[in-house]
Amino acid sequence: TCCGVAGTYGYKEEKYKVAMDVGRPLFEFIHEVSGPVNVCDSETCRWQITAATGQASVHPIELLSFAYGYPPEGELAKVLLPLS
Repeated sequence: TCCGVAGTYGYKEEKYKVAMDVGRPLFEFIHEVSGPVNVCDSETCRWQITAATGQASVHPIELLSFAYGYPPEGELAKVLLPLS
């Protein structure tokens, strides 16, 4: 599912509504699932997802790092530390 931002396309004022309309199914799914964190490999998509849903989004490598025993940082730490 697409977040709609397409690099910086969706950040252009005249394209913002289109980007949000394209991303709406994903944003609705995220709200329905209501998981502790969203995972996405694209930085601009993570920005779009977080802005549209108000929920943290992290890169998959951050989860792998945590799985290998490294302490979580940034948004992942904010989400995981209260759970432990």
